[in-house]
Amino acid sequence: MTRSNLFITLSDGKILNCVVESSSAPEQGYFIENFLLPLLNRNNAESQLKLIEEHCTLNELRVNATYRYYINLTNGKVKFYEENYNYKTDKFYLGKNLTDRLITYLKIESEIEKIIKPRFSSYSNKALVARINSLPDFKWDDEGVELNRRWRVSNFEFDFEMRKNTLVIIKDNQ
Repeated sequence: MTRSNLFITLSDGKILNCVVESSSAPEQGYFIENFLLPLLNRNNAESQLKLIEEHCTLNELRVNATYRYYINLTNGKVKFYEENYNYKTDKFYLGKNLTDRLITYLKIESEIEKIIKPRFSSYSNKALVARINSLPDFKWDDEGVELNRRWRVSNFEFDFEMRKNTLVIIKDNQ
């Protein structure tokens, strides 16, 4: 079993920490497929918290954790590190940055993404964002799934953020 300490910022800005007891190494697949990808695809904090509570023990950290994840759901960014603990000082500290190792596994497409991807294959990133911005508030679920998929598989070459009620492209090296 590979434990990980998680530091999560929900989409409403609330910050929490928890520990995931199950196999949480990216190579083991379970954590990515059943927790991380579904979490990144949820847009409301209540739904995100429910999923987190199903898989994690809230408000705890483990000294025997192997990894540390920083998951920011306001911008969809994930960082992955080795976790270390100093028993003398009773403090956790970051180890080696392993985010590159995680990126490979974040490129796995979910079943819904496989269905939605062909619908938007003719759209550039800019055109997809323009389409989303032209739709009524929060009526862009399919487009949002495709936009998040593109962000994940771009190796961080494409990034966007919400400013007020408008999506804005920050980086697009398409």
